[in-house]
Amino acid sequence: MNQFLISFFTYNYQINQSLADRFKSYGFQMDGDICRLANHLMNAHQIWLERISGNVSLQSPWADFPLESFADRNQNLYEQTLALMETCDLDEFISYKNFTGAGFEKKVSDILLHVINHSTYHRGQIALLMRSKGLEPVASDYIHWVN
Repeated sequence: MNQFLISFFTYNYQINQSLADRFKSYGFQMDGDICRLANHLMNAHQIWLERISGNVSLQSPWADFPLESFADRNQNLYEQTLALMETCDLDEFISYKNFTGAGFEKKVSDILLHVINHSTYHRGQIALLMRSKGLEPVASDYIHWVN
């Protein structure tokens, strides 16, 4: 399972870096919805890693950050994820509360798979918004990335 997740997070990282490069190529001149989704993608990844470690610092999954920080945040989250997978029992269940205060208990490996699915979903939304603005999104299909 660990190698499977590492492969997916490497894919996630590289596609996000391609997305950061695309944002940069357009001078970071993205509309508010694209910026909001890009931030949410990074924020959710951070929040889930923090829930696993038991220390949530972000107060909202919709917090605003400069789009210019997307690549650095992505790099940091990728490194944190790999480090977490080295030290964490992927079959362990963790307890956490969502932002409304509801409590849950989920397996670490399921949370990590959720992070990947969540990122893929929102990159699809970003691609749709970019196309609607006449901008070229990144090719992000996993099947085209994997060897």
